[in-house]
Amino acid sequence: MTEKEASVGRWQKEFFENIHTYVASGMSEEEAKKILEKFLYLSSQTPMPPVMDTFKNPDALEQVGVYTQGQEKARSFMIDFLNPIMKNFKVEGLENLELVEKLIGQYPITLISNHLSHLDAPGIFHLLYTSGELGKKIAEQIVFIAGRLAFEPDFTRLGLYMFGTLLVCSKKDMSDNPSLSDIMTKINMRAFRQSQKLQTEGKIISIFPEGTRSRDGRLMPFVDTVYHYVANKIVLPISLEGTDRILPTAGFVFNPASGKLVIGKPVIVGDLHTKKPIPTELEQIKFPETGDKKQFLIDNLALLVGSNLSRHKHGTYRNLYNGDKIGVHQNELISIPKSPVEEVVVIGSTNMSVAIATVLSNKNVNVKIFHPDQEICKVYNEERRDAEHYPIYKLPPNIVFTSDSADISKATLFIQGTNPWEFDKVYPLILKELKASNAPIINVIKGLTKSPTGLILKDLEEVYGISKDRLAVAYGASYPDQIMERKISGLEIAANNLELMPKLIKLFSTGYVFARPAINPEDTTGVQLGGALKNIYALCMGLVEGYFKDVLGGNVDNTLFHLSNRFFKEMVSIGVQLGGNESTFNGLSGLTDFMLACFGSDSRDRRYGYDIVNGNKQARMSNGYHALKVIPNLFQLNLETHPIICSAYEVVINNKDINKAIQGLESRLSRV
Repeated sequence: MTEKEASVGRWQKEFFENIHTYVASGMSEEEAKKILEKFLYLSSQTPMPPVMDTFKNPDALEQVGVYTQGQEKARSFMIDFLNPIMKNFKVEGLENLELVEKLIGQYPITLISNHLSHLDAPGIFHLLYTSGELGKKIAEQIVFIAGRLAFEPDFTRLGLYMFGTLLVCSKKDMSDNPSLSDIMTKINMRAFRQSQKLQTEGKIISIFPEGTRSRDGRLMPFVDTVYHYVANKIVLPISLEGTDRILPTAGFVFNPASGKLVIGKPVIVGDLHTKKPIPTELEQIKFPETGDKKQFLIDNLALLVGSNLSRHKHGTYRNLYNGDKIGVHQNELISIPKSPVEEVVVIGSTNMSVAIATVLSNKNVNVKIFHPDQEICKVYNEERRDAEHYPIYKLPPNIVFTSDSADISKATLFIQGTNPWEFDKVYPLILKELKASNAPIINVIKGLTKSPTGLILKDLEEVYGISKDRLAVAYGASYPDQIMERKISGLEIAANNLELMPKLIKLFSTGYVFARPAINPEDTTGVQLGGALKNIYALCMGLVEGYFKDVLGGNVDNTLFHLSNRFFKEMVSIGVQLGGNESTFNGLSGLTDFMLACFGSDSRDRRYGYDIVNGNKQARMSNGYHALKVIPNLFQLNLETHPIICSAYEVVINNKDINKAIQGLESRLSRV
């Protein structure tokens, strides 16, 4: 069965369930049934646009072209059809259409919008068309860029005839259909030329720069092919919310929902190559002097769309908006400070170090992330992202990557963000400058080193010669990925010099990260041990979960939560033995972080242990695995006093049979 046949069969079966939505909007049941029947009939009668014939006969392209005009009959019906569905939508920014009216036909205009649903293009047209005479006038000039797959299902094709369309073929469509790649390339070239011609005739070319519908409503990266349709043109940004609630991506049943369309202010993107006077009220996004000019423009267009979306919809671009104030939802962009209060250098590029860099970027600071590879720094800076750890998240302008050790000398604050097994690759390159500085160093990486103390701050002091008074630690129950997503998180801070505490609390506190002093704010040893040891016990929890699921099947929550008390008691006993204050382990870096690591859905160490049991040991190092590997350097393992960590060491490091290890562990735990 083809995709079209499957789609048509499904939506026809489901479609009459929509009768309840139309009745709820005020229609009688008979009226609702009639309009739904008419939709079905018109959908089946709406022809494929002639350009679709070129996929069977490429020679037809020159005759039929790629432009399909809208049909008045389809438009009139679809307006009536959408009225009940979109009655709870509002339109904001209508005053910006007055400027658009003056620009039509004088300059090339491209409309851009985020993409949530099959309903987006008809919805944008409908909301503009019904917003008043000016909105109707502008809507009538809209020509949407549409993909080949949008025309194939009857369900979507009827809506596309509300307005003019230009057919284009996406990169994915071309890669999925290599035999059609030649004709698709010709179609795309012709579509671009046609779009320029239509713009000179006063048409507004409309595109969805994400290239496809967002499955979670959040902005995805704008595709680079958008550049050709926006560079050296006037862009009208549109922001949509709610169409995905009316028509979810995986269904054909409409839901009563509210939403809005926000019309942004038109802006000049690049340079308008014209002798006509440029309206002074238009802002301009100019090409940068250095870096990837194409990517710069595309990212700035995403900001235009995102600036009128709710903050949880910013997606890829969320860390570009200031999140410093609690409860304030204004979309204010982070900028490079003119007078920064701190020059922060993050030592090492890791998941947590980049996440913490984005937290600090909300403040009036400059942040440099030190990475020893100059070429990687160049690429990351041009693309405005850490392609290894967070390839989908754009970084704010006050974060840059550097491989220049001279930047170390300028720092007023350091973030220790290097994994303990990578110290030898990073610290020898910057040690001279680091020792010459007096700036504080705050460690945010949870793990053990291979030294006899196993503590990162102790290594900085005793191995690398850093003054103890400069050292602090910031740990908490927080996944770095969720910090990047700006989900509420917490950190506790301990420092050898308590005079640092007020400044550090202020720097690490934002509208979504809450920092506080540790229970024992001078116990840097206890805070570090809590954060490092819980990684090992999370790995142990993964081993136990994997084993019992394999043996018993189903969920094993009873087992895991019963054992968690034993696990935590053993962790605390080891932490106290290694120098931590017992009460410190009741804090965010102890008990709270232990529970998150052992039971949280995003726990890497728990997954690492689980995968070991299932024969899928990950190649990438985990903090828990490394800590378990080096734990014998800190104290002598004793199966009687510390059965959990000893059993895990035998299984993970010495490759002991897990069945024997778990059976022995069960016997010992039953006697505790």
